[in-house]
Amino acid sequence: MTWRVFAVGFLCVSALWAQSSGRPYDTNAVIVTRRLSKELFDRNSIPFMEPLVTTVNATSNARFFRQAAIPQSPERPYVRFGVHSMLGFVRDDQRAYRPTLPTLAQPVEYTKYIEYRNNQFVLRDTVGLAVDLVKRLFHKSVDSGHVRVPSEAPTVFGYAPTTIEIDREYLLYLVRNDPEFAPLYALLPETTRQLVDSLLLKLPSALSLPPGQNMHTIVAAVPQLEIGALWGTELLVRYIPPVVFDQNIGRFSFWGIGLRHSISQYFRDPFLDVAVQVGYQGTLLRKSVGVTNAQLDARGEFLLANIHASRRFDGIVDVYTGIGYEQLVAHSSYRYTLPQELQIQLGLLKVLPDGSVVRDPANGYPGDDVVQESTATITVRNVKWTIGVARSFGPVTLCLDYNVGTWSLLSLGVDVEL
Repeated sequence: MTWRVFAVGFLCVSALWAQSSGRPYDTNAVIVTRRLSKELFDRNSIPFMEPLVTTVNATSNARFFRQAAIPQSPERPYVRFGVHSMLGFVRDDQRAYRPTLPTLAQPVEYTKYIEYRNNQFVLRDTVGLAVDLVKRLFHKSVDSGHVRVPSEAPTVFGYAPTTIEIDREYLLYLVRNDPEFAPLYALLPETTRQLVDSLLLKLPSALSLPPGQNMHTIVAAVPQLEIGALWGTELLVRYIPPVVFDQNIGRFSFWGIGLRHSISQYFRDPFLDVAVQVGYQGTLLRKSVGVTNAQLDARGEFLLANIHASRRFDGIVDVYTGIGYEQLVAHSSYRYTLPQELQIQLGLLKVLPDGSVVRDPANGYPGDDVVQESTATITVRNVKWTIGVARSFGPVTLCLDYNVGTWSLLSLGVDVEL
């Protein structure tokens, strides 16, 4: 079978599939838009959300040490209880990304969707075929400027309402005049051509991208216990239940565990106290995202290792510093329906004269209840340098440090030795 025969078969079958039912919306256009919307979300959700997921996790991962002195054999075990707050700064390059539109650079492979069996065409995936055809039209329209994809869009940290604009009339022009489609389109009966026209003209004229939330800092806080010491080793435990630190961040919880071991205990009268530390932290972030009202569920696993040193200036301060390595693996899932603006364009929602938007199933405006899901995994590695000072007032110690690396962090802590 030639490509031409398959294409004619596809157009005939897909046109029959898109039969009109007199409703305000076109079922075919809704299904195709839903698939395109998912592909658009899959392509852009990681660059849109990655700065928030990584920065929130990194911010909560600070404050694992404030000095390197660990007694080798204390007279009795000790417990320090501390409350530590962290302030993470958003970099300029975390406020925007380059969005992409799902397109098809090569002609549609019709043999993926249609086979010729028992002297007839058998269509295996009607939706997939229609989506690929529209993506192919998008590709040709982007090249000519009739589908306009912005060069930059805001991440969750930035802010700017941004849309991908679609010239539906031009899509129809391509089908009627482009050499790749026109000979096939001309072979269709007039009624079938009208159905194909309806499909293209009822696609949305714009696809909105999330506008961002205009954030410049991230704030976190954590209570933690440090228990020691056995053979110059100290245990750290931290935990906070799900809590909303900031409405822009959503609900966030985490727990962590770490072990510190003194290196300087093996030396006589060391100039500096030196220790090494390894730790693990688990996090959970839940929030609603953007115009799709996507429900984000991001679970992070943070591994860390560092070597740090400190020196005490009696009656003045402790000065401490350290070099650490961190690895974050965040597994994110998003559940969402079509955004309201798209539902209005598709005829799924009704706009009343006063401007309010409602569902009206009795009159053909059912809204969109089909929940789609997208998943993403982010792996980020970071080497950071920490420098800080601490001052003790009896059993109470105040500390302040700054972390330089992929993420810039300022942290403040207070702990009490019991």
